[in-house]
Amino acid sequence: MILIFGGTTEGRAAVNVIEEAGKPYYYSTKGDEQDIYLHHGIRLSSAMTRRTLKAFCRQNDIRLLIDAAHPFAIQLHQTVEKVAHTLNLLVIRFERIYPPRDEEHITWCDDFEDAIRQIRKEDIFTLLALTGVQSIAKLKPLWQESACCYFRILNRESSRRLAEREGFPKKYLHYYHAGEDERILLQRLHPEAILIKESGLSGGFNEKVEAALQEGIRIFAIRRPPMPGSFMIVNGEHGLRRMIEK
Repeated sequence: MILIFGGTTEGRAAVNVIEEAGKPYYYSTKGDEQDIYLHHGIRLSSAMTRRTLKAFCRQNDIRLLIDAAHPFAIQLHQTVEKVAHTLNLLVIRFERIYPPRDEEHITWCDDFEDAIRQIRKEDIFTLLALTGVQSIAKLKPLWQESACCYFRILNRESSRRLAEREGFPKKYLHYYHAGEDERILLQRLHPEAILIKESGLSGGFNEKVEAALQEGIRIFAIRRPPMPGSFMIVNGEHGLRRMIEK
């Protein structure tokens, strides 16, 4: 049996590949808000700890793990690595395509703490964070103390609850609209800078960078975290299919 960790564009692609086999598999996401159809798959909608994942793999005879989760889901990647090592399971990392890093136009940051440091160093006051609702808590020292921060988040009740729980003002929240030109929000808010994650082509990285460059807005980007060395990394559905067969 195969267990896929998804919730992303890559998760959908992985499902397309696995469905071709016509055999049952599990598809796990942290929440239940991704709209995806599974014909042969069994949906799981809850975060797994190391203990619960290990127990699940043993109880359901899991032979292969596919990590197609978001590149910044660090805790999940670490949990999968530890459980795979304990149970002697193989892990395929279904990775995104990343453009070369632009060192000329982008200020690169190691993590959110480094981003806060560099943004403060450059005396940025008005910032638009395109890093998701989870980053509201991570950037709290910035928006509470020294900057006017706007966050663009998904138009979901869970996202609004999380922002409210962190005490972030509603008037500074903006919602993502699929297919909308990235320049529209930039032209409306006129931020001095944007903060983005190195989220790859499927995460709209190039579109955000291009829009900011066109509007003359500074760009700060957080480098993607490295994947565990034991993961077998593949790109694209063809590469995933070949690795599964192997």
